[in-house]
Amino acid sequence: MEMRKIGAFISSLRKEKGMTQAEFAERLGISHQAVSKWERGESLPDIGMLPAISRLLETSIDELLAGESRIVLAQETASVQAAAGEELHSIETVQEIEVSDEEVADSEPVEAQDEAQDEAQDEEQEDGSDASDDDGSHPSLHAILQLAPFLGSDTIDEMLRYVEEGRLSADAIQGLAPFISKGSLTRLVDKAIVGTFDMQQLVGLAPFLDTEQIDRLVRQAEEGTVDWDIVQALAPFISRDTLDRLVDRIADGAIDADRIIGLAPFLSKGSMEKLLLHVESGFLGADILSAIAPFIHKDALERLVRGMLEKTLTRSAE
Repeated sequence: MEMRKIGAFISSLRKEKGMTQAEFAERLGISHQAVSKWERGESLPDIGMLPAISRLLETSIDELLAGESRIVLAQETASVQAAAGEELHSIETVQEIEVSDEEVADSEPVEAQDEAQDEAQDEEQEDGSDASDDDGSHPSLHAILQLAPFLGSDTIDEMLRYVEEGRLSADAIQGLAPFISKGSLTRLVDKAIVGTFDMQQLVGLAPFLDTEQIDRLVRQAEEGTVDWDIVQALAPFISRDTLDRLVDRIADGAIDADRIIGLAPFLSKGSMEKLLLHVESGFLGADILSAIAPFIHKDALERLVRGMLEKTLTRSAE
C-alpha cells in the first residue's frame, strides 16, 4: 500500500471539492496537521475515519486505499447500513495488508502527532529559524509555508509563480506541493519537458501529478526528450496500462529490455508473464530473468526453469 499515493489521492479529491486542508480537517473533527501528514504520505488515516473521509470526498473506501479512482459496480449510498458495511470492509482489507506500526496513523493518535509537531516547531523557534529572517523584521519562508493549509488555490499558485521567477527559494515547492492546483502542475510538466523547469523538482511532485501528466512524461522518455532515469523515479505512480504498454514495446524492439528491470516491482502479473514468454522464446536473455526473478511468482519461475533445463539436457544428449 503506497502511503504517498493515497495521500496524493486525498489531496486531489480535497482540492476538487474546493476545501483547504483546514476546512477539510474541521469537517472531519481533526487537526489540519493530521491531514497534512496524510497528504504528504507520512501517515494513513485511522481505520475508523475511512467511512467519513469517503463520504466527504464522494469516493469509495476501496478507492481511498488504492489511491486512485476505480470503476465501482455497486451504487454508492449514504445510508447508515452502507456506511457500516464499508467500514467493515475497510477493516478486513487493511488487516490483510502488512504495514508497520510507524506507518499506520492509528498507532500514533492525532494528539501525539500534534504534540510532536508542536515540539518540532518549538525547537525551530528556539534557534530562530521559524520566527523571522536574520534581522528579525520579516517572517521566514518556513513561517509562511506553515500557513499554506489555510490559503486558497489562487494564493498558492501566486507563490508558485514567485518560485518559478526566482523570487522565492525552490525549496518552497515541496512545502506547497499538496496545495498546488492541477492547472499549475500541468504548466510545470510542460516547462520541465522543454527544459525551463528542473525535472528533479518535478519528480518531487510526482505524488500529486495525475495519471495523464505522468504518462506524458513517460512518452517523452520513450521519445528521448526526457531522460529514462525520470521514468524509474516515477515508477510507483505510472498507471498499470502504461506499464503494460512499455512491456509490449519491448517485443517490438522499441524499448531496450534493460530499461524494464527497474520497473519490475510495479508490473502486473500479465506483464510479468509476457516477459517470461520472451525469455522462454529466447527473445530476452537469461540476465533479464535473473534481474526480474524476485518479482516473478514462484510457480511460474519454476515452470520456466524446468523448461529451460529440459532444453539444455536435450541439447547435451544430442
